Amino acid sequence: MLLWSAKAGCTFAVKWMLDHMGLLQEALAHHKWVHNFRVAKLYAGLAHKASVRDFLNSFEGYRVIKIARNPHKRAVSSYIHAACCGYEDARVSDFLGRPVGKHSGFSFREFVAYLETIDLGNCNVHHRMQVHPLERYFVPGSRFIIDLDQSMALLPKLEYLLGLPRTDPADYRESSHHTRTSSYANEKFSGDTVYDFADKKSAVIPGYRAFYDAELEERVGALYAEDFYRYAFPTSLKEHLAREDAYAQPGL
Repeated sequence: MLLWSAKAGCTFAVKWMLDHMGLLQEALAHHKWVHNFRVAKLYAGLAHKASVRDFLNSFEGYRVIKIARNPHKRAVSSYIHAACCGYEDARVSDFLGRPVGKHSGFSFREFVAYLETIDLGNCNVHHRMQVHPLERYFVPGSRFIIDLDQSMALLPKLEYLLGLPRTDPADYRESSHHTRTSSYANEKFSGDTVYDFADKKSAVIPGYRAFYDAELEERVGALYAEDFYRYAFPTSLKEHLAREDAYAQPGL
């Protein structure tokens, strides 16, 4: 069983899953956005419904693979997605008490303040907690947590461990809904900046670190505390950056 979350490598995860099921090319032929196939064909099929029944009857024998993303990174990605796509504009507008639209957006700090007023276990999937209800109420036979940032190295190892055919995870990374971000480490603080996302294709947004000061780091840590705990992500950005640097070293 594969569990994943929106804004946490969801398209990457679904492509990887479909490839192992022998359905990736069929899904891409159906529509370039593989989630269309997932909902319209895969979930509607008899085989999927039968597998759900089997899981409910004998979940102890299942192995669960969970692809998770550092919540500090994901919160910024969720903010950018919401600001670009506008699906949360009306609710954010009501919260802020001012118009929010195509050319009148909101800052990351305002988005975090809005998130603090809603139920993150029952809201839009793009900023919902990553923890799936199944992870709370069912105990599978074994569970494998894949940090999205390390998925290029970890997925081939997991495939070997589980006896799955070897794939190249890099084949699944391209996605049309990604926004260009800068990788410059010393960018100025941008957590209070209101960006104009009207032209998403030309927008270049700072890396996620630029959106955080100490207060926002702590608030996002509190919002997604269960995600940090369950997937063993450091709540300190400094510690997370040190871990990233360690993984980047040759041989690690």
